[in-house]
Amino acid sequence: MLDLNSIIKSNEPLSKHCSYKTGGPARFFAEPKNNLELMLIWNFLQEKKLRYLVIGNGTNVLFDDAGFDGLILSLKKLNRFMIIDKNILTAGSGILLDDMVLFSIINNLSGIEHLSGIPGTVGGAIYMNAGAFDTEIKDVLYSVEIFKDGEFTTLKASELSFSYRKSSIKDEIVVSGSFKLNFAKNDPHKIRDDILNKRGEKQPLEYPSCGSVFKRPPGTYAGKLIEECGLKGFSIGGAKVSEKHSNFIINFNNASSKDIKDLISHVKMVVFQKTGIMLEEEVKIIER
Repeated sequence: MLDLNSIIKSNEPLSKHCSYKTGGPARFFAEPKNNLELMLIWNFLQEKKLRYLVIGNGTNVLFDDAGFDGLILSLKKLNRFMIIDKNILTAGSGILLDDMVLFSIINNLSGIEHLSGIPGTVGGAIYMNAGAFDTEIKDVLYSVEIFKDGEFTTLKASELSFSYRKSSIKDEIVVSGSFKLNFAKNDPHKIRDDILNKRGEKQPLEYPSCGSVFKRPPGTYAGKLIEECGLKGFSIGGAKVSEKHSNFIINFNNASSKDIKDLISHVKMVVFQKTGIMLEEEVKIIER
């Protein structure tokens, strides 16, 4: 019999589960490894009537310095499997997206190599319709297994809707996803290597960050606007606008979440004052 105490932790530091390396303790924290553990956690949530938040690998969230008064449900260990049937690749929610990309390439499949280097999980990528270099998850998604209100259901991709960094998945928990890929004609290894080289050259991967802080505004780029407004290298506390890529705010010197949030607000204000464009956060800011 599974023991809930082995699955659910109390007062877990969220700085351990966020790519920014900031955030106070969660009242409760759970990392289910399979569907049975997920169901047990769901029953616990219903019994205790707790507020909860689902995260993947913590690469697109910013927690509060005071932590989270509820349960953080991390899916980064959930259903860590990958299966290929002809050109359909199925992966569990907790698989890292980049690991799935590499697995597809090793198996001579193509279609997601442009997503190389994105640091999130498969579940998170589906939830936010992750994308890069003119490829989005919706382009290859075939079906999704979800968990909602104590039930597991499989939906076809056509039953969901997607837009830029958004999907119609809201209260549902992504359990696994299936992707319809192509048999490779060109060399996907070379495309992957080129993408990883570009990321290394243009992104401050040596510092904690959430990746791109702001969504791309229509007709331009957030990084371009931020740089043109003279904000490259601007810092508040231990948080700084990267000198390598202006749409990255990095934790360069033991920043607090407040430092990062204050810098995000300052960047938005200056860009709006100078350009009339209000930037929209891509990072999810989580209040206590």
